[in-house]
Amino acid sequence: MFLKAVVVFCACACGAAVAGPRLNQVEPLDKPICLDSVLTLIIDDLRRIPELNVRVLRDPIPSSRDDLSKPVHERYPSAVLFGRTCGGTIIGDRWILSAAHCSLFTSGREVLAGTNNTEDGTGTRRRVKKLYVHPRFSVGPYWLNARSYGIKQVAARWDYLLAELEEPLPLDGKTIMAAPLDDIAVHEAGETVGFAGFGAENHGDVMRPQEHAMDLEVLADSTCAKLIEYDAQDMLCATGRPPRYDTACNGDSGSGLISDSGSVIGVASWVENDAFECKNGATIYFSRVAAARDWIKNVTGI
Repeated sequence: MFLKAVVVFCACACGAAVAGPRLNQVEPLDKPICLDSVLTLIIDDLRRIPELNVRVLRDPIPSSRDDLSKPVHERYPSAVLFGRTCGGTIIGDRWILSAAHCSLFTSGREVLAGTNNTEDGTGTRRRVKKLYVHPRFSVGPYWLNARSYGIKQVAARWDYLLAELEEPLPLDGKTIMAAPLDDIAVHEAGETVGFAGFGAENHGDVMRPQEHAMDLEVLADSTCAKLIEYDAQDMLCATGRPPRYDTACNGDSGSGLISDSGSVIGVASWVENDAFECKNGATIYFSRVAAARDWIKNVTGI
């Protein structure tokens, strides 16, 4: 059973002492500090205790992806088309995070950023200098005919790829922006998230030129584990929210799962029953960014 602690911030008060990095430490301060900041430190510390499931109630963080009046590429300015067959996420002006299994379908020679349409000549193209695949990456038998071999599900493990660009992207803060990397090990079920990509509308179709946004929510590990291929060590899963119950399809692989704060928390890897269909309401499985955080830092310095 999880204990849920609910904290409501009503005002910002000031005091002469504040809880330090640990809950049992109190250190004097030379100047007052906002109580809201103090409680934030405490809540962040509580979240590190696995027995607790802490939810903070306060004004939501503004998120550009929730502003439906904006075009998709402004709601998801970190999303890119990678290698013409996959999605990706800008994590630095010279770095793109995508899925390692995308290397099965593309040489990954370029990325297209800052556009809502891949065919209208807009956006910024950059050549790829080098690709880095996670050393623990493995993938199911994509090369076999699913029906002939009775394969119901094709999944991947440690499905991360980094693309180093020859020239930096112009991060303008509006249509081209680097997403912060997530380092939270466990995300609460029900958390609203989303991604943008150019994947096909139906299974087996070609990719769409128009970028689309998908509205999702995180599922509990116990729900994700309904499929035996799931492993919480390097995966998390999500599903579409009503009324559309969005899903992912061919070409959405590698797209970044974005939180309300704008952080990239996952990389689109595989979908429930994706050997045969792209079905609304299907569970989408993502490579958990926090699990690869050390590797990403070692390669990119980010």
